[in-house]
Amino acid sequence: MEIETGTWTFAHGETLHWAAATDIGLKRAENQDSFLATPPFFLVADGMGGHAGGKQASATLLGHIKPLTGTDVSLPVVRESLEAACEEVMGLVEANIDYTISPPGTTLTGLVVLDSPGEYAADGSETAQFLVLNVGDSRTYVLREGLLTRLTRDHSQVAEMVEAGMLTVEEARVWPTRSVITRAIGAGQAGLPQIDTWTYPVATPRRFLVCSDGLHSMIDDGAIGRALGEHSTPEAAVNSLVNLALQAGGHDNVTAIVVDVTAPESASTPTESAQSAPPEPPGSLLPPPPPPDSEG
Repeated sequence: MEIETGTWTFAHGETLHWAAATDIGLKRAENQDSFLATPPFFLVADGMGGHAGGKQASATLLGHIKPLTGTDVSLPVVRESLEAACEEVMGLVEANIDYTISPPGTTLTGLVVLDSPGEYAADGSETAQFLVLNVGDSRTYVLREGLLTRLTRDHSQVAEMVEAGMLTVEEARVWPTRSVITRAIGAGQAGLPQIDTWTYPVATPRRFLVCSDGLHSMIDDGAIGRALGEHSTPEAAVNSLVNLALQAGGHDNVTAIVVDVTAPESASTPTESAQSAPPEPPGSLLPPPPPPDSEG
C-alpha cells in the first residue's frame, strides 16, 4: 500500500499535514475508489456500477476537479466545478455500455479549503474555513480533544431507518440492505444531486478523516477514534486504519485521508464550542431535486 503525504501552510501560520491511501481490499476484483489529496481539496469518491463503471465514475469526478489543485478557490468556483463534474459523470451512462449491475455513479465526501470564507477572528483578521461536503455514504470525521465526531450524514436506507428509530446503529451495521444508498452522483439519477455542505473552522489542533464506506463499514467509530488518537502522524494513522479494515475482512475497497491542522508555536489555540453532526444541513452546494409530493 502506497501512502501519499504532504504539507501546506496558511498565510496566518496554521499548517496542514496529510496522508492518503487506498487499497483494493480482500474481496473485490478492482478498486473503484478514488481520492484527491492536494490543497485545497481532500476528497474521497467511491464508485459504483458493473465492470469499469464505478472506477470510471469516481475517477471522472475527481479528474474534473483536479486542475483546480494548487489554486485559491471560492464557494462559487467549487460549485461551478462540481456541477460540471457531476454532469460529466452523468454522461457516462450514454458513453459507457460496459456495465451490468447499475449505471455508473459515485459518492463524494471531504474537505475544501475556501479562499474567502468571510469569517473573522476576535482580532479582526480573516479566518480560513473548510467546506465540508457529502453525497452518498462515504464519511468525513473530525477528532478534537480526543472526541471523534462525524461531520457528514449518510444518504442510505439504513441511515434513514436509524433516524426513524427502526434500527439501532449496531443493527444497521449488519442489515442486509446496508449498502443501498439513496443519493449519489450519476447512478441513473436524472438530475444534479443535492450535495450537503457545512463550513468548519480551520482551528487547531484538529485531525480530520475522510474515508469510503470500505473503512467505516468494517470498523466502528470507537475503533476509528482510537486509531486516530493513538498515532502521532497522519501517515501512521492512515496505515493503521486501512490495515484494521483489512484485518476485519476487507470486504470492500478501503480509502482514507487523514488531515492534521497544527498551529505555529507562537500562536494561541483558537477556541470553539463542541460540535456534533449537524441535525440538518444548512446549505446545498448544487440545486436540490424537486421536493416530494408529500412531507416526510
